[in-house]
Amino acid sequence: ALKSDDKSLRELALNAIANDINFVPDWGQNRLRGMLESRPDWCISRQRSWGLPIPSFRQENGDVFMTTASIKAVGETFATQGSDAWFKSSPVEILANYDVKSDPEAPEGLKIETLEKMYDIFDVWFESGSSWNAVLNERNLGYPADLYLEGSDQHRGWFHLSLLPSLGVNKISPFKTVLTHGFIVDKNGRKMSKSEGNAINVEDLLKQYGAEVCRWWVSTLAFENDIKVDMSFFKVASDSYRKIRNTLRFLLSNIFDLDVNEANAEKRMQLLSQIDPTSINSYCLKKLTDLQNDVKEAYSEFKFKTASTLIYDFCNDTLSSLYCVAVKDRLYCDAKNSKRRIETQYTLWQTVDTLCHLLAPLLPHTADEVFQALYNNKNESIHLKTGQNIAFETSNDWDKLLEIRSEVLKSLENSKEQGIENTLDAGILIGKESNLLSAFQDDLADIFTVSRVTITEDATELSVTDLRNEPRCERSWKRDSTVKERENGSVLSDRDYDAFQYSESIYK
Repeated sequence: ALKSDDKSLRELALNAIANDINFVPDWGQNRLRGMLESRPDWCISRQRSWGLPIPSFRQENGDVFMTTASIKAVGETFATQGSDAWFKSSPVEILANYDVKSDPEAPEGLKIETLEKMYDIFDVWFESGSSWNAVLNERNLGYPADLYLEGSDQHRGWFHLSLLPSLGVNKISPFKTVLTHGFIVDKNGRKMSKSEGNAINVEDLLKQYGAEVCRWWVSTLAFENDIKVDMSFFKVASDSYRKIRNTLRFLLSNIFDLDVNEANAEKRMQLLSQIDPTSINSYCLKKLTDLQNDVKEAYSEFKFKTASTLIYDFCNDTLSSLYCVAVKDRLYCDAKNSKRRIETQYTLWQTVDTLCHLLAPLLPHTADEVFQALYNNKNESIHLKTGQNIAFETSNDWDKLLEIRSEVLKSLENSKEQGIENTLDAGILIGKESNLLSAFQDDLADIFTVSRVTITEDATELSVTDLRNEPRCERSWKRDSTVKERENGSVLSDRDYDAFQYSESIYK
């Protein structure tokens, strides 16, 4: 066995496995160690009619000629002509860049023209196991690699047989982390094959669902084990992908009139940092901050299923079920230049930007498409941009407020029995936690999705007020206490009337 610093190549490998390599999942360490402990000596030459030739020549006396300098000369020829030069060219042509006089290892009296090519090839595993040099070193991509990723069979193959040449040449592992995934099997756990008739036609799959849905499906899997697959599984992935895409479309569509430009990122952060901690925007930004931190941590640990779940839950629960519902009214009905509408639009802007960066590893094309639409620049790619780290805080009372919101929503659901189908036809009378609720007064009606919220210590329990007999704003459909008929015959709330007048003034 090859010796280095009084250690065999096997000992170097076992030491690297124990101390220098991170394994995902952990059991990969024992599997690779077992392969190295029991492996026989490795004969790297093969006698085949195809493959990468070992650059050795036979001399007239039968001895083998192969030195450091001659190997480099052959490599230079291969670099310009390809390895087929070994089979097409003469030894003189192959060694055109070799100078026998400057080679201290050259045998005495060597005559290049008398050499005969030998036709042993490298074991294909030695060839692929040396890719760290051809790919990383030669192209200056960074060596050792941050990650080698393959199926569990490669503990015997590529992982194992990349480690040995790198240790032999450079005394270091070619990879810092090894990630092992399972194999695709059918929905019953059987190996997929055409003869069994249980294989999936990839062309049909991509035609029906598209590559992004397939990528999203992969991101939702526990890759450490074998993965069951059936065409029906992609329907679920398609639905969740559509939820994310539609959420992003809603966010984008509501900042259509905002002057969005990357150069304004500093201005955006300055404005967002001044938002009141009891604002629904503040809550969204805090949840966005938590999402960014949690997803980045998941990525760093290769927990892609965790990352995709976090992103989906944020889009489905925080945005679609709460935030987007709460801010629709101000986005649609506030005056274009109103403070809370602009704050909300800046919040949407930050949310889209952050989501694009978090989604980019999982949905590269979707993230790029949204990013380019956000900044109206088809020449920019999110994959060449560094995401902005955010750190927003909010009121500590939001958890309690959302508990109360759940009670309100239940009461509104029950009020359907009294004929109140549209929650904007209702008001809420509440005395519970009056001090806490008062701090959130400006956003309460939107958070509860009603027309008005009355906070009074006299109320002993939460109740729904039927407002169907009160006038309804023709613009927002709200029945707040300011709705009345205006001089032009319209029935509007004070907010909507002011917004209408503002719109009239800017279009005159």
